[in-house]
Amino acid sequence: MSRWRIDLEYDGRDFAGWQAQPNTRTVQGVLESAVEAVFQVPARVHGAGRTDSGVSARQQVACFNHAVERPARAVMHGLNRFLPDDVVVLAAREVPKAFHPRHSPHHKVYCYSWLVRTARPVLARGRCWHSRADLDVAAMHEAVAPLQGTHDMSSFRATGCSSAHPVRTILHASVTSRGPWVELRLVGTGFLRHQVRIVSGTLMDVGLGRRPIAHMAEVLAARDRSAAGRTAPAEGLMLEEIVYDDEP
Repeated sequence: MSRWRIDLEYDGRDFAGWQAQPNTRTVQGVLESAVEAVFQVPARVHGAGRTDSGVSARQQVACFNHAVERPARAVMHGLNRFLPDDVVVLAAREVPKAFHPRHSPHHKVYCYSWLVRTARPVLARGRCWHSRADLDVAAMHEAVAPLQGTHDMSSFRATGCSSAHPVRTILHASVTSRGPWVELRLVGTGFLRHQVRIVSGTLMDVGLGRRPIAHMAEVLAARDRSAAGRTAPAEGLMLEEIVYDDEP
């Protein structure tokens, strides 16, 4: 059996998330259908993370095992032939059997986007959190800084999260703006369920002036989900990149 790694991009707006579910369109589900169509035998596809309904990815990583030998280019083009328009395989290659996309990453990069303007989004519909009110980007950037480092992230952990413990390491946290766009960027070794969305929802209150800059540090120290703000809408979230130990 060979183990194949595939890097893919998808538009999450018309998917009920990553994880396969009966009678529901999911990213994992359409990938497994494509694998079966190419190789004529079903195979389970494992992803690096379970993105929520509505969340998109510029680079998700997955793997599957198969006994049929094919050139990497043929695997990539074969899968893309049977995938819908909102999912594409960017690269495919054989990897050691010890590789697992969920267990091997060095870090993941998530971005959350706001569109700040009076008019509602049209071209960006389903890809941002729209705010008609101005956001204080400098305050948001300063507020998110205490999340960097290794901390108990219980305050930013959704109910029902299956992770064994709430401790996570954030390597980089920033909020920047460009024109009407505001972007939160979090780089970490791993994330809890809804962690980025809860951070984003809490930061929104700082950006709107409803909470002081020190609020984020206070929420982190509380280790209590009720101390944080709302869970931000899924459509503003993008899985940007996954980097593994053997990659630059």
